[in-house]
Amino acid sequence: MNTNEDQKWQSLLARSAQTFAGEAEPPYGLVTGTLAQLRAEKGEQAQLEQIGWRALLASLAVLAIAATVTLSMNSGDRNDFEPGVNSLVQVENFQVS
Repeated sequence: MNTNEDQKWQSLLARSAQTFAGEAEPPYGLVTGTLAQLRAEKGEQAQLEQIGWRALLASLAVLAIAATVTLSMNSGDRNDFEPGVNSLVQVENFQVS
């Protein structure tokens, strides 16, 4: 019984060997091509993630620079006077006839 089973498996393997014969020769078969395509897609995905993180960090840096410039411009416009006193000082410079 063991030899009968072995013969069945050997004949099954012999018949299926033709199916996978194309995998060993270029251009490679379906399985090898699919695996290569999956690896390429995974590499592209990793590159896109790196680009996304870099873009996010660059936009945060630009936002921080814009906030710094805005705050420095606002602090440069301030005088020692209150806004109401500042307008009184400006009116004092005009001659009223």
